[in-house]
Amino acid sequence: MICRLGLAPSKAHRTGAAATVGLFVAAAATAWAQEGSPPARAPEATIEEIDNPQVFNLWLEPENYPRIERAVNVMNARTTRARALNFLVDHRTHEPFQTNAFRDWVGFDAGGLKIGLALRYGILDNLEVGVVRLSNNFSEYFDTYQFDVKYWALRAERCFVDVAARAGATWYSVANGPDSGGGFAQLIVSRSLREHLWLSSGLLYHSNASNDVRTGQDPQRRSGQAYALAIPLALEVRLQTFLAWDAEASFNVAGYHAKYPVLSTALKIISYRHTFALIFSNSQYITADGLVANTSRGIHDLIVGFTITREFNL
Repeated sequence: MICRLGLAPSKAHRTGAAATVGLFVAAAATAWAQEGSPPARAPEATIEEIDNPQVFNLWLEPENYPRIERAVNVMNARTTRARALNFLVDHRTHEPFQTNAFRDWVGFDAGGLKIGLALRYGILDNLEVGVVRLSNNFSEYFDTYQFDVKYWALRAERCFVDVAARAGATWYSVANGPDSGGGFAQLIVSRSLREHLWLSSGLLYHSNASNDVRTGQDPQRRSGQAYALAIPLALEVRLQTFLAWDAEASFNVAGYHAKYPVLSTALKIISYRHTFALIFSNSQYITADGLVANTSRGIHDLIVGFTITREFNL
């Protein structure tokens, strides 16, 4: 009995020691396995691959370009965007740039400049109103104000061509009076070929036309009216996203007119909401009364000008 009681504690100690060693070995093996094994990977995120990645500047988006509704002076059927204001500044020299070009800086130092300021506002996406002021020069006694409404009636998406109607009034403001004026109407037909080529034409009528011959010093100009009817033609070629070449002509076909049609060409730079055009033309006139009545200048009497436009979102 005594011998059994003496042996029992020894077995118990051996059993406990073995269990402790076993637990230690198991823990060490588990820790080694965890350290040696790679960490668990998180689920991979879905990544979309783009074959031809491209980076665009904001102003290159089509909606950030100004909506161009004219070549140089001849309009196409488009109107200014709804709730947008288009501001235009135009300068035309008087002296031909072929004459003393260096001395008079292609005519800008020679005097007789004509400066045009214009505002066009889009009431709707197909309806706009406009006002233009054209200054006098040393051969005239009046400033010209033009007010008009333009409606884009038909679109090329449905009718193959864009068609617009335009009507307005002209006020000849004379410092010492009396003032005079007239009315005008225009039918515009234009077509765009994938936005790379613009063609525009139509009919332009004015009830009291004016030009560099029929000025404030002309007795007929002061005493009566002289209607004129013309066919304008315009072409714009988009050479690059930011660069276009324009050419236009306005041919009088009835009524009062001078000898030569109004001819203009321009290189136009297009950027964010802006355009800048360097112009060569045989006329200083940018309003309907002057475009409809031809000019006394031939192709040998070209003058230099420029136009800047800015489109504002209101």
